[in-house]
Amino acid sequence: MSQLATASRYGLYGVLTTWIGLTVAKQFRKTPQFLNRIDPINTAIPVTTFFAPNPGNTDIHLLTRARMGDGSTTEWAEYPLIERRTLRHMIWHPSRRVEKLLPDAFSELKQVTLREDRIERLQLTIPYLTMLNFVTHTCEQPPGARKVQFMLASSAGFDDREEPRTLFVSEFHDLDGHDLDGRDLNGDLDGDG
Repeated sequence: MSQLATASRYGLYGVLTTWIGLTVAKQFRKTPQFLNRIDPINTAIPVTTFFAPNPGNTDIHLLTRARMGDGSTTEWAEYPLIERRTLRHMIWHPSRRVEKLLPDAFSELKQVTLREDRIERLQLTIPYLTMLNFVTHTCEQPPGARKVQFMLASSAGFDDREEPRTLFVSEFHDLDGHDLDGRDLNGDLDGDG
């Protein structure tokens, strides 16, 4: 083997060893400052702390209820966020995107609620609109429902010693273009033409 090939191989080993070392250094909470100078936009040195530093220890639940045309309100009903796994899911699992989207939207909504306490502004944020869009277009509503409300709750999963906690409750939102008085978007009362 030529000296050039040997030098190239050892050079590659050196680059890879350095890169792995920098990657390990970047996994800690307090990232060394020199790493920010080496990789200022955080693209060359990966952070692989997918489950850390704060792994999830609760289950998130999405509940909805509807306000009917007569003003009554239905009971809260849980929308199952995670589909029971089958062998088919090893090959085809399109609902996995929703299973990932909703917890991400919820996590972002939690962050927004820490910064924004006015509900009018909160309702215009992307995570809130994502949850609302999902609830109004995916969650089944009873016939005659005029408005929908959603709630996010957490539980300890299989550990039933801890009571579930309500984390967020939305306002009621119109379904099918009806307002609070039962008027449709054209201003006609239902059944009046």
